[in-house]
Amino acid sequence: MSKSRKKKGKWKPAIEKAKLFLKSKKKESFLLFFLSLFMILCLSIVYAQKMHDRQNALNKSSDSLLKTSGSVTEKGKWTNTLHTDRKEDEFLNPRPFIDRYNLVDIRQDGNPLDSVGGRIYQELMERESADLAKIYDSTGDTPEHTAKLLGLKRSTILGRYNPQASGQSPDQKNSWAIPYFKNIHYRYYNGDGKEIQESSNVKDILAMASVYTYQHNYLDEERFRAIVNELYTKSHSYSLSIGPVYYDQGCIHKDAKEEMLAEEADNTAAPVGGETKASEESWAESASEKSSETATDSKANQNTNATKENKQAQESKQAQESKQTQETKSNQENSQRSSAGEGGESNSESKSMTEQSEKSSENKENSASQNAELSASNLPKETTGTKAEQKANSIQEQKNLPKNYCPGHVDLTIKITVIGFDDENGLRNIQLDSIKDLEEQDQKPGSRWHGWDDYTIAAVKRLKEQDWFKDYGLSISSVEKKSPLTEEEISAYMKDLPEDLSEERKALIHFALSSVGKVPYFYGGKAGVKGLEGNHFGATISSSDYKGRNRKGLDCSGFVQWAYWSSVDRSLDFASSTQELIGKGQKIKRSELKAGDLIIQPSGESHVVVFIKWTKEGKMLAVHENGTAGNISVDEVQANYPYYRSILP
Repeated sequence: MSKSRKKKGKWKPAIEKAKLFLKSKKKESFLLFFLSLFMILCLSIVYAQKMHDRQNALNKSSDSLLKTSGSVTEKGKWTNTLHTDRKEDEFLNPRPFIDRYNLVDIRQDGNPLDSVGGRIYQELMERESADLAKIYDSTGDTPEHTAKLLGLKRSTILGRYNPQASGQSPDQKNSWAIPYFKNIHYRYYNGDGKEIQESSNVKDILAMASVYTYQHNYLDEERFRAIVNELYTKSHSYSLSIGPVYYDQGCIHKDAKEEMLAEEADNTAAPVGGETKASEESWAESASEKSSETATDSKANQNTNATKENKQAQESKQAQESKQTQETKSNQENSQRSSAGEGGESNSESKSMTEQSEKSSENKENSASQNAELSASNLPKETTGTKAEQKANSIQEQKNLPKNYCPGHVDLTIKITVIGFDDENGLRNIQLDSIKDLEEQDQKPGSRWHGWDDYTIAAVKRLKEQDWFKDYGLSISSVEKKSPLTEEEISAYMKDLPEDLSEERKALIHFALSSVGKVPYFYGGKAGVKGLEGNHFGATISSSDYKGRNRKGLDCSGFVQWAYWSSVDRSLDFASSTQELIGKGQKIKRSELKAGDLIIQPSGESHVVVFIKWTKEGKMLAVHENGTAGNISVDEVQANYPYYRSILP
């Protein structure tokens, strides 16, 4: 008997039993059949989906780089070779998802900043910090120099004689330039011209470049960097404008505490002044290339100034009735009536407006001249003798001025435009030279790039809304690095200090220099204890701010309070703001600054620095908690701020 017949005979009883079962159990057999059929169908669908995904993965990797001469891309050359033109694909790096930050997975070691994407991220963050530092430092310039840069006439920043300002003479009205900006107002605008809160578009730019290169060649580092830098340059600009001269109810005789209270009242009630002229520029351009523009709002400002002057005239008259002759009172009333029309605006675009501005300037000068003539016997005169005697005479002469005497103030407004991705006239509307060579290729049927459609826009939005510290290990705090000073560097600074400087001041400066690079900037940050230990500076906190800062540190006023507290055991009553610091110590002039003194700007982008010395170029060397650099640093600053305070002997 053959083997086949044996096998057939072996299975015959089983087959017969199956037939008998099917005849007797028709319902059960019917259900079993369809269940088997359903399982086969499901397995087929799963298998087909896997094959489809595999094919898509192969198709999407069509822009993987060719294996050429041992390098991924030829340096300086942008490539976008089609898959069909390649002989062999090499999968050097896994392709990311479209909503994952590109190039961040290509790294040298475990540090995310050592990746290609991390380095580009760091470069852009440092560029933004440097540009902001440049803008903020320009606020420390004098009104006179700023007006000159903007092409404004000197009369724009002339007030009345100020006995507390150096270089002013009661007989030379052209010397009565207002020495500093009273208030500095920062205004941020988006690409649509709408005012917004302080903003950064770094993540917008990186997310946009990431999505674009993902759809082209996701490993093209040079292209990625070129797009990022061009977008940044074309999406940032700023302009400066000087408001009209205005007067308050008297500021010559206020002590530190009175100035602090008056400053707080002004900040809560005073509106931003009108603009006279502005210059707009790319953040990368120099101040000498500024082009002026004009903003008009003169009528409202003139009315406001007139109201202030009328009040001042009435109060000054009452204060002088018992002390001055009828002739002096009459002269003062005339001068104050004349000065009530001060504060007009200049306009370089219209001839008629220019004439009005010149007339307004003449009124200012006449008014100021009358004030000088009025108080010729009361204003400080040239004195001789020792410095102490001159200071005593100056104080005595200032007391002879009307109690509500004000030499005038002027404000600075800085308009910063930052274009975001979500703006109607946003980043995607910027024409880029760095991608022009791809336009023809993008029109081909095989291209994956179809412009900024719903798919790519949604990918950018998902990407920029991610927590980059959590997902990629990237944060501004990890970028903001300042190297601590060496003992040799600290010693060099200390040797430059005057030999007769008090030990307390030396201790303060040494402690501040020793803290450089060790305490990151954090808005609102205050110290809990003296010294570095126990404050947990640099520790990651639970949430980050809008810029992605997530390390605990100090702000500028917190650093000053902590430095005084730690070095010389002076807590400054635990002052928590620049407003509170202007009420500490004694008021001094800029020319009287010594190492350890404070220079304070309490309004706008408020700031405070600790003076170290004057450089050979006449700039101020100071140590401060630098918000734009992200840590304590030593910098040359202009810091022409309104408040100078001496706290230590």
